[in-house]
Amino acid sequence: MPPRRSSRPAAAKPPSAPVSKSAAKAPARSRSQPARKRAASPSRDERPAPKRLRTAPPSQKSENIPPPSSRKPRSKPSSAAKPQPTTRKRGRPKLGAITEAVESKETKPLEKKKVPKEPKQKPTPIPQSKPYLNPLPTPPPTSRPSPILFVFGAGNFGQFGMGPDVLDSLTKPKRNQWVEEQISKGTFGEVGAGITAVAGGGLHTLFADEKGTVWSCGANDNAALGRITTDVPDPDNEGSFLDVDDLTSWPRPLQTLVDEHFRAVLVAAGDSIGAVVSDQGELRVWGTFRGMEGALGFSDGKDKQHLPTPILTLSHKPGDYEKVSSVAAGNNHLVIVTTHGHLYTLGVGEQGQLGRKILERRKIHGTHPEKICLGTRSRKAVKVAAGSYHSFAIDDNDDVWGWGLNTMGQTGTGWSSRDDDCVHFPQKVESLSRESLSGDTVVQIAAGEHHTIFLTAAGKVYSCGRMDGSQLGLEDDNPAIIEWKEKYAEMFDGAVPQFLPTPTEVAFPDADDAVVQISTGVHNNAVVTRGGALLTWGQGIQGELGCGDDEEVETPKVVVRKDGGSWFAVAVSCGGQHTLGLLKKK
Repeated sequence: MPPRRSSRPAAAKPPSAPVSKSAAKAPARSRSQPARKRAASPSRDERPAPKRLRTAPPSQKSENIPPPSSRKPRSKPSSAAKPQPTTRKRGRPKLGAITEAVESKETKPLEKKKVPKEPKQKPTPIPQSKPYLNPLPTPPPTSRPSPILFVFGAGNFGQFGMGPDVLDSLTKPKRNQWVEEQISKGTFGEVGAGITAVAGGGLHTLFADEKGTVWSCGANDNAALGRITTDVPDPDNEGSFLDVDDLTSWPRPLQTLVDEHFRAVLVAAGDSIGAVVSDQGELRVWGTFRGMEGALGFSDGKDKQHLPTPILTLSHKPGDYEKVSSVAAGNNHLVIVTTHGHLYTLGVGEQGQLGRKILERRKIHGTHPEKICLGTRSRKAVKVAAGSYHSFAIDDNDDVWGWGLNTMGQTGTGWSSRDDDCVHFPQKVESLSRESLSGDTVVQIAAGEHHTIFLTAAGKVYSCGRMDGSQLGLEDDNPAIIEWKEKYAEMFDGAVPQFLPTPTEVAFPDADDAVVQISTGVHNNAVVTRGGALLTWGQGIQGELGCGDDEEVETPKVVVRKDGGSWFAVAVSCGGQHTLGLLKKK
């Protein structure tokens, strides 16, 4: 019901002679005499009255308030504004509207002088007092000289960040001179400050510098860069626009994040999706998701999200504020873990990669972040990873969980028939438990299109999934492969498998130089060792292995040496067709 308000206009003094006092008081109406209705005023406003406040000021009294008594107020009212009642019989007094002119004068003596109020200060937020299960992201320690960005593979969309003149494929690592120049200029912070995090996407590159600024370059037809690159006005030439090739092939900052003082620590890149997490646990996402039948969209009613936007609202209680701890990007989905150990997924879920049920006719609902569980609600996640169509999490008991597409055993959960082709909900990888690894535990996971590699605390690497392109880094005579081939032939009338469903340890040239970081591309892999070596293996027809003319490498091959040479490998990231390495001068 709409609120009501007084709709009668202010009374004006009638032109007739004043009515005597005896006429001012209307005689009581007989019980048998019917009441006569007052004719409607021609100037009456039929608009509804504003909603009455609990303690309405005098100028806003509702017509539900009884009229003032016949006793004269202490202050003498103005005779010009005093309403003149008509002489008619009536019984119980009829509630009538009080004119604004009378009200303002009658109540004037009761008004108190208003004292300007001091602006209320916002209460000081209660700091986080409850310990986090998973810490907030923190920038890595800086060092001098800063690492230099090296690139190799396909650069045809400007994903190298070296300008429109360097769009060819590189079969060996090459220094990005633009990044080197910016380090010397102090663009990334103080003079000498460099890059702290890098992520290779489908056809684009993201990286964060020491200031926490996010930079992007590469293909932007699906909003993967997190910034506008078409119809950008040229500040030096009115009426002209900046060249699209220059805007995409040279790294440029995501200015909207700079403007909101977003200090990025973690970056993640999918096929056409990007995500960053700040040192305060804030998440921003942009781009679009593409399903098997084409573009799915970013969310309901939005095809592409060109600029970074928040997408996840977490619970906030005084002294306990849930934040984002980490994020992983698959081709077209994201896996998020919070400081409280909760898991959220969003994106395309056609192959079960979201770990929850998505109706075929409601695919767009997958783009809304929703919480999933690792078996039970009490079990918490600490780390996450994502492949093209499958996902992983490590829980607080150091157990590994996998789900999603499993046609080639890439989830590590096992495969014995076509019924195991898809793991719809998180399932434990029993072969990577603490007991199975003799006390060792998995600390990192990297997943490609149909294969996965796992890194343990002891610096060992295990792999499973597709192996017809040397993705697993295992020789053909590996005992695990021989045993699986025999078992597979028995089940499928002598057929030869193209995959290995059981995670198996990968051998490296220097067994004493432990691996400290891993990354995977579509069919290729790259790792960094404690001694600063960079090794790659798998299939890379665009030069993404960095091994010259070798398009397929069966077992790990050294690209940057531990001993000798001029460079020390710090980090590596594999994109769709290119590889990015952060190397430091020895």
